[in-house]
Amino acid sequence: MPSLTERAASATWWSAVEILTRYGVQFVVAIVLARLLDPADFGLMAMLLVFTALAALLVDGGLGTALVQKQRTTADDETTVFLTSTGMAVLLAAALWVAAPAIASFYSRPPLTALMRLLLVVLPLGALAAVPNALLALRLDFRTRAGAELAASVVSGGLVLFLAWHGAGVWSLVWQAVTGAGMRALLLWILSGWYPRGRFDRLAFHRLFRFGGYMLLANAINTLSVRLQSLLIGRMFDARALGFYTLAQETQQAPAQFMASLLNRVGLPVFSTVTDQPDKLLGAMRLSLRVSLFVFVPSMIGIAAVADPLVAALYGERWAPAAPILGILALSTVFWPLHVLNLAAISALGRSDLVFRLEVVKGLISIPLIVVASLFGVQAVAWAVLASSILCVAINTHYSGRLIGYSMFAQLHDQAATFLLTLVSTAIALAASRWTVNPFLALLSAVIFAAVAYFGIAKLAKVTAWRELMDLLKALRTNRIDRLTRDAA
Repeated sequence: MPSLTERAASATWWSAVEILTRYGVQFVVAIVLARLLDPADFGLMAMLLVFTALAALLVDGGLGTALVQKQRTTADDETTVFLTSTGMAVLLAAALWVAAPAIASFYSRPPLTALMRLLLVVLPLGALAAVPNALLALRLDFRTRAGAELAASVVSGGLVLFLAWHGAGVWSLVWQAVTGAGMRALLLWILSGWYPRGRFDRLAFHRLFRFGGYMLLANAINTLSVRLQSLLIGRMFDARALGFYTLAQETQQAPAQFMASLLNRVGLPVFSTVTDQPDKLLGAMRLSLRVSLFVFVPSMIGIAAVADPLVAALYGERWAPAAPILGILALSTVFWPLHVLNLAAISALGRSDLVFRLEVVKGLISIPLIVVASLFGVQAVAWAVLASSILCVAINTHYSGRLIGYSMFAQLHDQAATFLLTLVSTAIALAASRWTVNPFLALLSAVIFAAVAYFGIAKLAKVTAWRELMDLLKALRTNRIDRLTRDAA
């Protein structure tokens, strides 16, 4: 049987492949859709997702994450999660079916009733996939998941483009979500080989919910703060304004979700196996933070710097109002790997109660900021997101200092070279993008010159994060991750 190190190396690689291919397909589809659909169509879909995203969290109940954290599951554990998730999905779908006219009335958009009722199909489909998805993560079998996710993305992406081309409008987006969820559930069941073998166990439910319940509440608060942006903009402005904001948000979230998905999928299972070895846990944290931020920080600040030509080149001139929003939101996710990895380490230690406390505090900061900012316009909401993100850096790192001896100041100090290199390369990107008014050429020039400067200087200066990135890539091929994390400590 492969060792933990070999499984971690394979998991990191295949998880990256899965996420890159899935988000790559979705990103290409989004670029084409932006030229086929009206901004109002994206806004209407965002209005629906406010409710279905929160319902999807309740369906999972944090129990999938609890299965991964537990490491060793029984047939009763798995069947208990399956029955609980499926039951919640049916109940919530029925409740939202009844509430659909009221939701449409809230937004003053009667067509939302029929759209909502179709979109609700994703809830039971998501519940069906919950256990197979968690078990594949527990086994670190991301190769299997990569195939399922890619196939689902390609099929649903092809369908949405066909429907949008034939004038289906926002209906094409709804059918994309339903088809993607259905394909994903079907393939995960087939490829995982899982089916319910046990029975509902009340004790198993309480054990899993003791951990998963806190994760549910933490994720619900985080999701509420994100979806509240769409709720307020959709209610106070119009669907087109929300469409511009949604496109900017999705563009900003593409790299953020990729990084978060990769770090969460590999971080929690691997961190959970070394919680009894403080040096290895600290080493894994330091290595993960330095490498992820080394790649992520310049990417997000770069997006902010070239937001205007990026939006024009990818989506077309009619989406220009989304550019300033994108610039602000991109800055708000600069520290995203830091948020994700600190929470993953705390979760791996079994302290989901602390994750919940952190999310409550962050919610008390971000939600009022967003509500007040919505009174001053759409861009003000984006500025509120940026402000809350900066404030939350100290909050997310609070318990890491206490539990594993890695404080906020130590974490930020480790990234000093990354921040300095990013400032230099961003200045070069801005200068390189000014020589032409053609958005494609401006974007291409900025990316090439900035990347050459960033990685070139890092290599010449022998920056620690650059060396660790190269070592990590080699380790993924030779299965020496355990040595890297030990050295990083």
